Amino acid sequence: MGGKKSKSSRKSDAVGSSKKDDDATSEENSKNAEKVSWRLVLLIILGLLTAVYFARVSHFSRPAKSVAPLFGSSVHVMYVFGDSTVAAGDFLMTPLPYGIDWPKYWFTKNEPRGRFCNGYTVADLLAKHLNIPIPQSYNSQDKKKRVKLEGTGINFASAGCGLLQATRPFVGFECNSILDQIHQMLYGPKIWDAKGRFDEAVYVISVGGNDLMFSLQGKDPIVFARQLGSEMGNLLKTLYEKVGGRKYFVNNVGPLGCIPNKREHSGLEKKCNQELNVAAVEYNRVLDEVLLNFSRISDDSTEVVVADSYKLFSLFLESPAVSGFSNATGPCCGLWVDSKGMFVCNGTSPLCSKSERDGYIFFDGAHTTASANQKFLDFCLARKICSNVGKQLLVD
Repeated sequence: MGGKKSKSSRKSDAVGSSKKDDDATSEENSKNAEKVSWRLVLLIILGLLTAVYFARVSHFSRPAKSVAPLFGSSVHVMYVFGDSTVAAGDFLMTPLPYGIDWPKYWFTKNEPRGRFCNGYTVADLLAKHLNIPIPQSYNSQDKKKRVKLEGTGINFASAGCGLLQATRPFVGFECNSILDQIHQMLYGPKIWDAKGRFDEAVYVISVGGNDLMFSLQGKDPIVFARQLGSEMGNLLKTLYEKVGGRKYFVNNVGPLGCIPNKREHSGLEKKCNQELNVAAVEYNRVLDEVLLNFSRISDDSTEVVVADSYKLFSLFLESPAVSGFSNATGPCCGLWVDSKGMFVCNGTSPLCSKSERDGYIFFDGAHTTASANQKFLDFCLARKICSNVGKQLLVD
């Protein structure tokens, strides 16, 4: 009798057991709901991060639906000033394979192209986009046919030199500084006539990198940047007042410390020279100030477009695959020579194949490939790296 439970007692136990089961189930459901809630939060966070990433990627990879004109009025001719980033007349220093991908009808089979690239430079591509002649070099190979103004533009750029008169890779190296190039324009050709169309020209300026690489040499980068900025201001003033220039396309300095020649000095790590990059950033900051001031003091017909090479090539180097490159650190052409401290590119140097060239950012130890130059122009036209100084961006 003492070991048996009554029906009511068994019923009570069943109810209690059921209640415990319900409580356990409720607690389990609550825990599951909490887990689901946290999973949703994590999914939302991951979704936002993914969206931000792909938004950034798409910003630099998708072609623009519409392209605003770089200049508000027509451009009929181009004059180029600067260094090897845009030079077209350094024939002795650019034997094949430099220019190997240039259209065959431009040159004879073994004639040097005069450019430190496998194909078109940024200046060449900009001329093609504006549907104007690609300006020929002032330093024509045939001295008897030295360039005269015939409305086709002139490229005065010279490899190795810069804004400062003393800038050059080594003592005795022959090149034309910006001051020399201005003198060539003002006093070189014997015929200056209306065909020059100076007020309808675009003045392309790409310079400053050599000054930072060859003339900085332990100087205070802030003070040095100011010195370079002063020279740039003098150049713009001369073109504006003495030549009549009203349209300018100015390229800033890229991450110089990350070119193959500089990476190689770090040994196996192939690290960028950050001190040089910092100096480039400081110069670019001063350059922005100089251009803004020039824009403010010039008349309303003056247009200044600045291209942010540093921003673009930093992206290329940070995410090469996203930008369509397979090699961001080495040159397509070149053999490292310790005595020169650089990659030497010539007819006997290792050369990447034609199918590989578009995947390289650098053609030699310091200069970009035609593929990288084309991407530069595409991003510029899409207004991702180019802007009108002192004025609102032009829109379609």
